[in-house]
Amino acid sequence: MATTKELRGRIKSIKNTSKITKAMELVSAAKMRRAQEQALGGRSYTEIINKVLENISSGINPELHPLLYREETSREAVLLISTNRGLCGALNTNLFKKVGDSGSKELLFISVGKKGQVFLSKAAKNLIADFELVEHPNLELAKNISNFLVKAFLNKEIDKVSVIYTVFESTLKQTATIKQILPIIDLTRMESDQQTEKEAEYKFEPSEDEVLETILPHYVLMEIYQILLEASASEHSARMVAMKNASDNASELVDELTLIYNQLRQEGITNEILDISTASIALN
Repeated sequence: MATTKELRGRIKSIKNTSKITKAMELVSAAKMRRAQEQALGGRSYTEIINKVLENISSGINPELHPLLYREETSREAVLLISTNRGLCGALNTNLFKKVGDSGSKELLFISVGKKGQVFLSKAAKNLIADFELVEHPNLELAKNISNFLVKAFLNKEIDKVSVIYTVFESTLKQTATIKQILPIIDLTRMESDQQTEKEAEYKFEPSEDEVLETILPHYVLMEIYQILLEASASEHSARMVAMKNASDNASELVDELTLIYNQLRQEGITNEILDISTASIALN
């Protein structure tokens, strides 16, 4: 049984921890609002460019541009987008499970975020590149990543690129997912599109080659940028919820320990009164 002195020390320690988690909760809440606005604001543009590209790809030969389609996919790469810091619940754990679910085949990995880089290194994965995750994702970071991936793909150093990241659904729900970004077209989707009625027919000016040369790298850039925004919103939301739960648990634990402390203190006072009463009776 702990003494009252030990209980006072534990209560003080937990209260100090609670102050830290509460402060982190408030900071994460402020960052979360900005990140959520950016992620939700960018979805409209990404959906439009995806729709346009989907309609264009259904009516052209995928061999017109090397980013559109590749038959051989022997060298596959995975871009893992994690976080720099922990204390965000099971967010990173769910991402790492996706890496484990990717199969036993040899994959090349590119990491964004310190947690992912450390995980891939400890798991002895083939890490070919690592990008530093900035506090607020920007187009500069997205451009560096997309340029690296597009260059490696065009040089046939890799034949397929997928991204493992967290999709922001709500403050309380973030879902780890995997999405293919290169090649932009695969045979299954292309055959499915050809079976459906086209929503629009496009005329290219000056030419299909020149239009695709511009729009396809831009598409990859914007896909990665939106993915970074989704991951950022998910991180701050998960951290805010984790810190709120930690603060609530600390408050409950303080209440329980305070109750135990008061009971022990009352028991000590009662025993002292009994000792005094017994001694007084003995003297009389």
